[in-house]
Amino acid sequence: MVSDLDFDGTLDNRLAVWALTNTSSLQTATPAVHLSHVLISSEVYGQPPDAEQKPGPTPLANAAPALLGKPGNGPTEHLALIAGNDDRMQQVVLAGGKLWSAVNTVVKQHGDITRVGIAWFVLTPSFPNGGNLSAAVAKQGYLAVEGENVMYPSIGVNSAGKGVMGFTLVGPDFFPSAAYAPIDATNGTGLVHIASAGVAPEDGFTGYHVFGGNGTARWGDYSAAVADATGTIWIGHELIPGGPRTLLANWGTFVNHVTP
Repeated sequence: MVSDLDFDGTLDNRLAVWALTNTSSLQTATPAVHLSHVLISSEVYGQPPDAEQKPGPTPLANAAPALLGKPGNGPTEHLALIAGNDDRMQQVVLAGGKLWSAVNTVVKQHGDITRVGIAWFVLTPSFPNGGNLSAAVAKQGYLAVEGENVMYPSIGVNSAGKGVMGFTLVGPDFFPSAAYAPIDATNGTGLVHIASAGVAPEDGFTGYHVFGGNGTARWGDYSAAVADATGTIWIGHELIPGGPRTLLANWGTFVNHVTP
């Protein structure tokens, strides 16, 4: 298992690797499992900002004055931001003797503009000479798209050590979309691909003041990626699809499979 250590919403460069040992004792009348951990240094990651989204139709926001009983008058609702949430650890996968994980993180782009990016980690845990738990960084890096936001990552890895990292892509030029990039422990991440493009902005109740929100919409609960027996990676992510919506929300889930 892996956890990060930014407890105060700033920046950090440490990870905790955890191991549960003697699990075979769970099959006995006297279980005696042991939980241990070790701290290791990593690249810097930190609290991400919220993400802007491409403007588009917002029927729920437009209806806000009427919902307040003030049709034709303010206050009106503005297009919500997408929650960057925080930099807690996302899905962690053990594959080929390595732990694969990623977090939302703040990234600084051209013009010193901060957006949401992804810090990813490939770790090698071990018990040298049968002793205490140890761990080392095999590969790590950042994934970002200039001028946009990538967030809520999950990684699936097959038995050949080839993986896919799925995430949400959103920004001034993109409605919330499902995207992915290849990843492995030698080359890191590859080019970003859009698995399914969103067709409208997030226009749900969680981001609007009339419903108790603060201008930032909840997003990405959360994502998933898993390899099947054939080596294909299945990924599931939130996006804004076409078609009918409910009265108060318009999000959907896209499931895709990629052979890395």
